[in-house]
Amino acid sequence: MGTDRKSIPVSIPEGLAEELDQLVEEGTFGSRSEALRYGARLVTREAHEKRMHERTSAAAESDIEERLERKRIR
Repeated sequence: MGTDRKSIPVSIPEGLAEELDQLVEEGTFGSRSEALRYGARLVTREAHEKRMHERTSAAAESDIEERLERKRIR
C-alpha cells in the first residue's frame, strides 16, 4: 500500500474491538488499523463486484431482449 493515507476516526462496539485485539494477538494482523484496512478493502471490493454484476446482468438482459425482438421481426 502507498504512503498516502487518510486518518479516519472510527468508533466500534467494545466486543468487536476485543475480537480485533484477539486477531492481533494471534498474529493474523499486525494491528487494529491493519485489520480495519483489510475489512475496508473487503467491503469496497464486494461493492465493486456487486456493481459489476449488476451492469453485466443488465447488459445481458438487454442483449437477450434485443435478440428476441430481432427474431420476432423476421
